[in-house]
Parts: sequence; structure tokens; C-alpha cells
Amino acid sequence: MLWNLIFSDHGYFVYQQEAAALHQLKAEVNQLKIERERLAKKVLRFRNDPQALEELIHRELGYVHPDEYMVIMPNAPKMSAAAKSKEKQQ
Repeated sequence: MLWNLIFSDHGYFVYQQEAAALHQLKAEVNQLKIERERLAKKVLRFRNDPQALEELIHRELGYVHPDEYMVIMPNAPKMSAAAKSKEKQQ
């Protein structure tokens, strides 16, 4: 009977594993609630503040007004590790 109490499918070790999993899931739920609150505040800000919405449109969608210019800078080419070490030596 003691063997079943400790090592069975519903024993003490399984209980400990389930308790640890429950604790981890509760922490994850709390993190998701915090993230949801942050996103809800962001949505309300965009709904109520036209300047915030305009800033988002400029930044994310690349929108420009007719009197503005968009300057697109090319990315610098990535150097290989050998080229970087050679440049450091010089």
C-alpha cells in the first residue's frame, strides 16, 4: 500500500510534478494578464489620441505627408568573421 501511495500514477511524486506544473502555469497566466493589460492600454491610446495613431502610421507603415520626403538608407553589408579579424589587424 505504501508503494502505491508513493509510486503509483496518482502517488506523491506525480502530485509534486503536477503541483510544479500548476505553479508554472499560474505564473504564465499572470504574465499573459500583464501583457493583455499593456496591449489594452495601447489600443485605448490609439483610439483616443490621434497624434499617437499618426505616429504609429508614420513609423510602421512608412506613410509620409505630401510635403515630406522619405529617405531610405541601405543596410551596411555584413562582413564575414575573416574580414573583421583582418580589419582589426590593420
